[in-house]
Amino acid sequence: MTPQAASALLRHYALLLDLLGEDSFRARTYDNAARMLEAQAEPLDALIAQNRLQQIKGIGPGIASALIEISSRGTFSDLDAAQQKVPPGVLDLLRIEGLGVKKARVLWKEGRVTSLDELESALHQDIVSRLPGFGAKTAEKFRISLEFLKTVSGRHLRHHADRAAEAVRQSLAAIPGIQEVFFGGSLRRCLETVGDLDVLVIALPDALSSVRRSIEQHSGFTWTDTGPILRGATAARFPVELSLIPPQQAALRKVIVTGSKDHVRALLAIAARRGVDPEQLPAQSEQDVYSALGLEYVPPALRESADTVVAAGSCTFPTPVALSDIRGILHCHTPASDGHSTLRELVTAMIDKGYEYLGIADHSQAAAYAHGLTPDRVRAQWKEIDELNREVAPFRVLKGTEVDIHADGRLDFDDDLLAGFDFVIASIHTGFAMTEDEATNRLCRALENPHVDILGHATGRLLLERIGYPVNHERLIECAARHGKAIELNSNPHRLDLDWRWLAQCEAARVPVPLNPDAHIVDGLWEIRYGVEVAAKGPLTAANCPSTWPVDTFLNWCNIHTRET
Repeated sequence: MTPQAASALLRHYALLLDLLGEDSFRARTYDNAARMLEAQAEPLDALIAQNRLQQIKGIGPGIASALIEISSRGTFSDLDAAQQKVPPGVLDLLRIEGLGVKKARVLWKEGRVTSLDELESALHQDIVSRLPGFGAKTAEKFRISLEFLKTVSGRHLRHHADRAAEAVRQSLAAIPGIQEVFFGGSLRRCLETVGDLDVLVIALPDALSSVRRSIEQHSGFTWTDTGPILRGATAARFPVELSLIPPQQAALRKVIVTGSKDHVRALLAIAARRGVDPEQLPAQSEQDVYSALGLEYVPPALRESADTVVAAGSCTFPTPVALSDIRGILHCHTPASDGHSTLRELVTAMIDKGYEYLGIADHSQAAAYAHGLTPDRVRAQWKEIDELNREVAPFRVLKGTEVDIHADGRLDFDDDLLAGFDFVIASIHTGFAMTEDEATNRLCRALENPHVDILGHATGRLLLERIGYPVNHERLIECAARHGKAIELNSNPHRLDLDWRWLAQCEAARVPVPLNPDAHIVDGLWEIRYGVEVAAKGPLTAANCPSTWPVDTFLNWCNIHTRET
């Protein structure tokens, strides 16, 4: 088991303790231990075998014992006992924006609300607004958030779907006769969230029956429908739709199962107009399917609509940025603010992976919840970076900040301090209750500051959790273009913000879009891959992505708009 998986169990226990209101000190102790454990790179079993658990800050004998139990059976007795005391649906209440542990406890204990359905009923009956500490405005916020959650019901975060797909691939690898396991649907189209896993299992005709029996009996799946398409879920409850086909059907079926429905419908309409039976197309690959219909091949990420179904030779789809194009990573946090991996650990990991530079961007002082840096602490960090740069050259560590944008658009650091950074990311972290004009004006005022280089997570959204504040993207992109600024695609799979639907407009306006993982731990650095995948839907090109630029090119670009102002 990874330290991160064990850390999630410790956090879950801390959350249950908070919900029970039994022992706030114990809850904080477990939550702090979880943060320290999450930063460990070695497997949990190795830490146990080397007797190193209690060498980790915040882990005493009791938590070490829990971790040893987790290692052996995947849970621990205190967690099991706490789970028995809290109705499972109470945890779902925490998905409501603005509904924290204390309010969830009041809803549960005093409102007898133990699920999202019961919350909806309580809101309808005006029970919630009458509970202590709530009121009509709070109830209305909960109602809006609940409606949003309904719109994303059945969707899953991209990295969760990715892990589920890999588990399915490994699970099916042991079955004789399978030639290929192919994943289509929204996962392959690189959408930011995924519904079910659309799986094609390709096997020779004489092996299809035995392969199907093996899959139906496989302990890694629970099937609810065993018709032509197997429908069910993995052992981890991720929904799956699985079809078995022979190789000669693979090319067309890959196109169909990838989708989208609008895209496939347009392809089939063209085939019908030409009097072509799609099943009879002489196609060995997806490229052959498009070619046989006289069409330009469309990369999977661009198949979201019918608009990309075009005649062969009529256009060239831009080449999207690739992971291999990335030279440096910007926007990561160290323990100086709310990160968990040290500056040296982050730099060492980057050097080991062959990257050329890393941009540190710890929080500014207003972010007290994240231990934001005061000006004095900023200058101390600069000295630390200077010393490390002398040691790790030619690798470069860049001095950056993620400075908070105040409600009126002013920045959390003064211009004199901002001038000393190599680069500045400006972000909103508080005060989300804004109109579209208020939010856009606030963001644009920050972009007008000559020292700001990059706008961070433009809408503040959290996928499947909160919709974010409303933004006029056309005005925002125009403002960034006018002032020569960039808008990040925050590659954290919980954000993926800027929304990919605005990437083409950024390309047209020549607004650079760096792919920033917003990493708080070494493994978070590699979440840039999710930004790369989603960026293919723009597509975002390498030339317009500062993450692909040499470090001096990036620094010169940062200096240009400062000098011009």
